[in-house]
Amino acid sequence: MDISNLWTAWPVAGPWHLSPLPGGANNHSWRADAADGQSYVLRLSPDPSRIPHVYYEAELLQALSAQNLPFRLPVPLRASNGDLIVLSEQNFATLYPLLPGSLQDLPPQRNDLLIASHAGSTLALLDAALATIPEIRLPAGFTPPPTFGELALWHPTVSDPLVAIEQLPIDREQVRQMRTLLSGVIEDAPRLYTQLPQQLLHRDYDPANILIDHQQVTAVLDFEFAGKDIRVLDLCIALSWWPSDLFGTGKEWDLIDAFGAAYTHQFLLNEEELLAIPSVFRLRDATSFVHRMGRYLVGIETEARMQQRVKHWHGSEPR
Repeated sequence: MDISNLWTAWPVAGPWHLSPLPGGANNHSWRADAADGQSYVLRLSPDPSRIPHVYYEAELLQALSAQNLPFRLPVPLRASNGDLIVLSEQNFATLYPLLPGSLQDLPPQRNDLLIASHAGSTLALLDAALATIPEIRLPAGFTPPPTFGELALWHPTVSDPLVAIEQLPIDREQVRQMRTLLSGVIEDAPRLYTQLPQQLLHRDYDPANILIDHQQVTAVLDFEFAGKDIRVLDLCIALSWWPSDLFGTGKEWDLIDAFGAAYTHQFLLNEEELLAIPSVFRLRDATSFVHRMGRYLVGIETEARMQQRVKHWHGSEPR
């Protein structure tokens, strides 16, 4: 695809100047600066099976954008033909406005207490808005993402997580320990999903998925994993990411307190949810572990990284 001329597919002023941006696992991203001074993000994906998900995500973001939230969202722009997607022989393309702010996903910015507090408030406002959205129309060919409790659905090569553990580069005692940990989570999951409130969630609120300007959140990105799940899960996912480089130092608690207090001030959780946080943390870690295990089995996760994941989880260090 000659992306230098791709601007002609959208009602934007061309030609545009392209420069690469850090992309996700499923796409390549470019900053596109148009001739009239407007800037955009162009995303290319080689996987046509993701097209229904793009349509679903766009429906969700359109519904959220009507909530007058104090931060921006990556709502895709329609091409000149009215579609959200431009097809080519090898890729499909989507275009988004370039949102204000910059990534703050590395220390010391990530460990800034004021940023953590604003990030907690932002997630609370987002979850409150997600709770009010009516059921999103499902595009043809779209399969809703599994809940975190459906561990066997989080990677196509791991239909039975307890069996797949045998294929990891770890010793027999570690296999036994990991099987015990996973078994406990699998057995406890039905109780969590029966007792705790559920709603639509972002489910991937880490520092790499927000933009910051002057310690304020200006945009929330990457709704790829958005789906209905246990309500308190969004808070647990966020708290597993934000202080991740501080775990074990004792300094993580100030950051956890700043984020958690700001979140719960804006979005009230009931007592049962608060008491369930340790169990939901374990559920989140188990799902992440199963996903990473699948990546290892298909050759895109290293032995060293997998051994590190085993060590982190067995050491009760969430990530």
